[in-house]
Amino acid sequence: MRVREAQREDIEGLRKFILKAWNEAGPEALGWSGASEETISHITTFNFLKELIDNNDVRVFISLDGDEVVGFSTNRRIDDDLVELSGIVVLESMTGIGIGSSLLELSVSMARVDGYLSMVVKTESFNDRAIGFYLSKGFKQGEIVEEDVERTRVMLMTLSLSLKYIS
Repeated sequence: MRVREAQREDIEGLRKFILKAWNEAGPEALGWSGASEETISHITTFNFLKELIDNNDVRVFISLDGDEVVGFSTNRRIDDDLVELSGIVVLESMTGIGIGSSLLELSVSMARVDGYLSMVVKTESFNDRAIGFYLSKGFKQGEIVEEDVERTRVMLMTLSLSLKYIS
C-alpha cells in the first residue's frame, strides 16, 4: 500500500473507488449519512472530481493497492489556521489493515506543511467506530452539532486535533 496526493490522472480510479465503496457499504452505512444514488452519481462525474482536485482550498489523498484506489481522504481549508479533514473513506473490504491510519497521517502531515494550527473532523454522533478511531489518534471530542447533509438533518460529533509541534 502507498499513499499520496491525488492528481488529475487519478480521476478515473477515484470514480471507480467511490462507486465500489458506496456499493460495498450501502446507503445505510456509517459515514454515508445523507448520501443517495443521485449524490453518488454527481460526485463521481469527471468534472466534479476534476474541480475537487484542482481546488486550491482542498487537498485529496489516495491510498493505492497496486494501481487500484482503496481509500481516500480530503483536507479542506476553513481559514488560515484551521483545516477540516472532510473525511476518510476506505473500502469496507479493506478496513482494519492500516489504510485509514496511513491516510490520516498524510492528511495531518500535509496540513502541518500547509501551516494550519488545528484540524477538525465531523462524523455522525453515533458512529462509534470513527469516533474511537479519531480519539485514538489524538483528536479531542468536541460538541455535537446538527447539520444538513444532502438535505438530511444529521447529528455530527466534532473532533479536533492541534497541529502545533510540541518542543
